Amino acid sequence: MIREKDIDHEITFLEKNLSSVSSELKELRRLIPKENRLRAVKHGKGYQYFIRKRGTTGNGEYIKQENIKSAELLAQIEYDEKLIKNLKEALEELMKFKSAGVGNIFESALNCMAPGKQMLVKERYVSDQCYIQIWKNREYKGLDFSEGFPEFYTRGGLRVRSKSEVIIADILEENAIPFLYEKPLILDAGIFHPDFTLLNIKERKEIYWEHFGMMDDMDYRNNAFSKIRKYESNGLYQHDSLIWTFETGKYPLNIKDIRKMVKRIKTDIGYN
Repeated sequence: MIREKDIDHEITFLEKNLSSVSSELKELRRLIPKENRLRAVKHGKGYQYFIRKRGTTGNGEYIKQENIKSAELLAQIEYDEKLIKNLKEALEELMKFKSAGVGNIFESALNCMAPGKQMLVKERYVSDQCYIQIWKNREYKGLDFSEGFPEFYTRGGLRVRSKSEVIIADILEENAIPFLYEKPLILDAGIFHPDFTLLNIKERKEIYWEHFGMMDDMDYRNNAFSKIRKYESNGLYQHDSLIWTFETGKYPLNIKDIRKMVKRIKTDIGYN
């Protein structure tokens, strides 16, 4: 699937190369007269090279082996000129494609069909923004809070279970990373409720963040590692589908490090 972010990435890549090749070509042209061109003539198993003035006929001036750098220079100039032409044409096409809008291209195909037929079609493209909105709006039932349980709220008004979860949720919101709190996850080992479910928009898949905040407690710690093993037995691993964070009374959550980590996650899952 082609997405607008993919097009932007290609445009940036082409623009960067166009700029660098143009600069290098400008420097190369200073080293040799502009009207000079290279001619390569098959000779036995190899080639002979000649400098020929633009617009003239014949082979031109023979380049001796000890002066092969002149041939290399002229060949590089010709290559760079052709490359710049191709880069400009590719950029122009990408700009046209982007201005038309990826979504519009898909929608126009649908709009060419009769309304009755449109109803039967499964659309091939959903924009990232639309996909995120659909994902966020899916209804689910999280875990209940027992009566008298301490109340902790994020800046966005979401009730969570600890001060550390408030910190994590607020940092996720600061970075505009969509997440769901304690959304059910059905695995072979049973139903889990990860603290935070994030959407990797690059791959359009969910990743799960569990924060273990009472690692001083032996029973809690054993349950935490048991949960980790169950995630792994279902094919969910750290750095792919899972994020683990831990703290103890002596070593509380480091807000500075969490901010750095979330910024890196933001890039990895497609929100930059």
